[in-house]
Amino acid sequence: MPGTHRSPTHGGCPWFLARDPEKRTPLEAETIELTGPVDRFSLDIDFAVRFQGFAPVVPPAPRPASRVMPRGTVAYWRFDSSGLTGAGTAGSAVAAGTVARDLSGHGNDLRVQLLHDSASKALTWSGDHHTEQPAHASLRFDGGKSPDRGAILTTTAQAPLNSLTFTSGFTIETFIKLPEPFEGDHAWMGILSWEGRNGDAGKTTGWSTEEPTCSLNVTPERFLQFVLYPHVQDADPTSWSHALPVGRWTHIAVVNNGHRTVMYVDGSKIARNPSQSATGIATLGKPFVIGGTQFAEQYGQGFYGWIGDTRIVNRALAPKDFMAPSA
Repeated sequence: MPGTHRSPTHGGCPWFLARDPEKRTPLEAETIELTGPVDRFSLDIDFAVRFQGFAPVVPPAPRPASRVMPRGTVAYWRFDSSGLTGAGTAGSAVAAGTVARDLSGHGNDLRVQLLHDSASKALTWSGDHHTEQPAHASLRFDGGKSPDRGAILTTTAQAPLNSLTFTSGFTIETFIKLPEPFEGDHAWMGILSWEGRNGDAGKTTGWSTEEPTCSLNVTPERFLQFVLYPHVQDADPTSWSHALPVGRWTHIAVVNNGHRTVMYVDGSKIARNPSQSATGIATLGKPFVIGGTQFAEQYGQGFYGWIGDTRIVNRALAPKDFMAPSA
C-alpha cells in the first residue's frame, strides 16, 4: 500500500534459538532475546520515497538507427515507423508487399510475402519488444504446419546481401520471442536464412544437399540451430543452444571471425559451438529471408512468434557491441 509503513524491530540471536535449550548456558539463555529500550524500536518508512532512486526500473528509450550501426553494418531492419511502412497499430495485418527498409542504406530492403494460402493475419505488427532492443516494435508471425502457413520477408533478386560471402567474418543478430503457451508443432521452423541448396555450392558434408547454405532454426526441443556451409571449406559446422524459454524475449548473436563460429544467447556464449573451421558463407546470389527456411528450395511452415530488430555486420563484434550489450 502507498504511504508510510511502521516496521517494528527487536534484538535477538537466532544462533542461540537454534541450539538445544538443555545445552544453553545461563548467559546464552539471558541473551536469546534482548528487551532493553535500545533493543526494541520502530521505524517509519515510506517505501515509495525510500526506493524511488532505483525502483521501478525505468526502461531504456528507443535508440535511433544511427546509434546502432557500427562500422561494417551491411543491413539493419527494424519494425517501427522508421523502418516499416504502416507500423504503429498493434494487431494490424502487415500486407503482402509491405517494405521493411534497410536502414544501413545498402539497398537490402525486405518485402513481405505470405506463404501458401495464408490469411492476412499470418503477419501482424506489435509494439512488444526486448527491453534493450533499439526499436520498440516487432512483427508477430503466425506460422505453422498442417497446413503449412506463415509469412516471410525477403530481399529482392538484386539485393547486394544475396551475394556477400563474409570471408573476413560476420555478426548476425536478432531478437525473438516464443509464445506462451507454445501451441502446435513448430519443429525446425526457420528464423532467418539465405535461399538456395548447399549442393549447388558444391557442399557434400551435411545432412542433405537440399539444405540452404546458412540458416537459424528452432528444433523440436526449442533449441536454436545455426547451420553454416562456409564459402571456403566443404563443411557444415553447426551451433546448438539450450532450450529457449517461452513468453519472454531472447537476444541471439552469431559471430564468425573468419575462422570459427560462436553463438551467443542473451550475451552468453553457448556451450555447443562447433570446433570446425568456417570461413565465409556460401551464398548463391539468392535472397536473404526473415521468418522461414527453405528445404529443396521450397518453403513449408513459417516462423511462430515475434521477431524484432535484425542486423548483419561484415566483421566479428564483441558482446559489448551487440544491440543488447547487457542482455
